[in-house]
Amino acid sequence: MRSEDIPINPRTRALIVRYEQDRAVADDAARNTLIQHGLEGDRDVASVVLHPHDRVRSARNLPANEWTDAFSEHARFVEALRKREMEFGLDPLPVHLFGCAPLTLMLDLGALLPRRPLRVYQQAQDGSWSLGYDRAAEPNSEPFFQVEGLPARRQGGKGPVVLIVEVTRAIRDNVLSKISAWLPESSILATVCLRPLEGPSASALQGPGQAARAAAQFREVLNSLHQNLEGAESVFLAMDAPGSLATALGSAVNPTTQHPLVLLQLSADHRRYDEVHVICARRAVPRRAPSADDLLKATRTLLEVRRVHGELVSWLRAPAQGALVQHLGSRSYLRSEIDDEPAVTDTPLFRHHGGKWKFGWDLLLGLGALQERLDTREDWNECLRLFLIHEAFHVRQGGLTSYNYRGIGWVGLVLEAADYDADAVGLEVALAWRKAMHGGAVAGVGELKTLEAIIWNSLEMLRVFEPERPVRDLAERRLRRYLIWLFHVCRLSVLAASAPERAARGELDRVTVELVGLPSFRDPHEAYAQRRVELRLGDVREPVMLALYFRHRLVRLDNDRAWVEDLLTTLREWELPPRKDLRERVRLLFERLFDKCPDLLVDASNVTAR
Repeated sequence: MRSEDIPINPRTRALIVRYEQDRAVADDAARNTLIQHGLEGDRDVASVVLHPHDRVRSARNLPANEWTDAFSEHARFVEALRKREMEFGLDPLPVHLFGCAPLTLMLDLGALLPRRPLRVYQQAQDGSWSLGYDRAAEPNSEPFFQVEGLPARRQGGKGPVVLIVEVTRAIRDNVLSKISAWLPESSILATVCLRPLEGPSASALQGPGQAARAAAQFREVLNSLHQNLEGAESVFLAMDAPGSLATALGSAVNPTTQHPLVLLQLSADHRRYDEVHVICARRAVPRRAPSADDLLKATRTLLEVRRVHGELVSWLRAPAQGALVQHLGSRSYLRSEIDDEPAVTDTPLFRHHGGKWKFGWDLLLGLGALQERLDTREDWNECLRLFLIHEAFHVRQGGLTSYNYRGIGWVGLVLEAADYDADAVGLEVALAWRKAMHGGAVAGVGELKTLEAIIWNSLEMLRVFEPERPVRDLAERRLRRYLIWLFHVCRLSVLAASAPERAARGELDRVTVELVGLPSFRDPHEAYAQRRVELRLGDVREPVMLALYFRHRLVRLDNDRAWVEDLLTTLREWELPPRKDLRERVRLLFERLFDKCPDLLVDASNVTAR
């Protein structure tokens, strides 16, 4: 919605909002309702439709992952209204909301209208409207909700909280059974239930005074959860209540001082509760300003990065590397330059149209720390080359430029595939570099062994981008990326030991791999709906499984908890042991997998022949 779509003028005193997700709301009915409540219903009262009724466009008919635009519509409307009011020099107008929409949408809209005079009307079965919530109403003195399961004092642990509001009907057992498939009970930190003192019923809510009291109690519950459950990553909310009350509850949400609130919506077929939206603080956490020492260290590292980049570009410009450059898909990389000062503000890493690289000071500090960890300077140089080629290849894939942990993942599976191809091209270039610069050494140990060493360096480079240390959890798509390359590097190790003369070409066919049953929670580092998984099983009782698909072969390790736990421990303790010990631990794990599934070691040419 644009600001010009809101029909207000300098004389406007109030705005009627008819929200028609589920059904149409007659303008006359809305205006007559205001008159019945002793208000001016016509003169200088504007009226606007938010989401005109359309069965096809109704959010209820969409899968959960397609509700985004319905929630974005709220933000567009609120911003358009604000701009229109500023244009005419108006104070925030009173809004009279007549809503026919899912409860999750009503709550979110209420959360986006803070400190604005707001009255929300409820439609009865006979089509008439009555006032359900008035932000200016005095709350009843008697509590509306009885609250069950709310921790009374600080409590340890880590996991989600489930918050259930059952006003019209009791839904607790139904909610818990329907979310158990993706939110195991063992992972839930607390289950809190709010219900009217007299129990749920269609007539439980009796007027704006009770709605105001309910909103105040809801705010107290959210604040108490934030205070007493520091380990809660998010609060999952399921409701059965009048729409006007849902809006009232939304007015109590403060994402800057409360846990992220994940809204659950009952699916159209009533078979499950889906996550449709999360309300959380949208303002980026300000990054720490670099100190003089930070900038000095970053600048020193940047000089080394510029050196490695210059050497790589010079080598790629030679005619012998023409095929590699063609594979990269853009000669702009050969003309690219790296800024000679660390970037201190967020900026795209590689702007290929201008041929400019900008390395942030914090990324440079991470690269400096990596250099201290690796065995040799050449290992570090190779990590940089892998990274530079990876980013350059993203240009061919569509100009992706925001590859750091703060902004990726809106289409996680698609980007996972893009990352795989960029990784594979980086490995191809790295192998060609080693052959050109150290041909005798490559021939001595064989291509497979050389490629194995390169992949270990690429995994070290990947580790630089984890947002926290120690690494206790990973984004799901990031975990899959580790698993893919751990599979490949361990497979190459076995192949190199049995057939050292075997060529590397064709051995990095795409593999799809997944770990099922790990404790998970909403990713706090991202604004989109991505899950993070904990790198430990803890007391999880659900089956865990490794599933892997490679060269037309599906492999599963069903409920091999010891194997999964050992792998997760290795990922957690990546920086602790010497690198050779870490590699040996991972090799032994995957050798157990290859012992069970020897077909995974079949030669690529044999697979093609079959």
